[in-house]
Amino acid sequence: MSNTVQRAARIPVNLLPGIPAQPAPQPRLVPTLVGAKGRAQRVYIECPEWCTVDHSKRIAHLDDVTHYSDGDVLQVSTFTDEDTSLWDLTLNISADPSATDLRLREAHLVVDVGGGETAHLNPSMADELADDLIAFASQLRHKARQVALFNRKQAQR
Repeated sequence: MSNTVQRAARIPVNLLPGIPAQPAPQPRLVPTLVGAKGRAQRVYIECPEWCTVDHSKRIAHLDDVTHYSDGDVLQVSTFTDEDTSLWDLTLNISADPSATDLRLREAHLVVDVGGGETAHLNPSMADELADDLIAFASQLRHKARQVALFNRKQAQR
């Protein structure tokens, strides 16, 4: 039986050609009203598949169009005020097709730390931040266990 397994292990299994290629995400055309009230024209704009903005609302100028995804929120609360989040960190995808800064025209990640402060991240910056957050979360869990152990020992005194 082991000879069969070893021989079978030497036969290359080429699975990748059997996996169909995923199509690139395609933008969709969505209607929006552009222009002054009573004189607005319906135009169709390209909207990324991740965009959740309702572009059907009237806008004054076509360059007012910005695309946003739904936001993901990380809340930090405190036991001294359990009814209120002390700090909210919001993450979404954004693209502003008419921005003067060409980097803002491309899809990118926006991290909103509250108080009007935002960080704009390209994919490599986001990967680096994700690595840092994973390491931070690991330390958070480690220190939480240290605190729990310390508190248990203190309670046994």
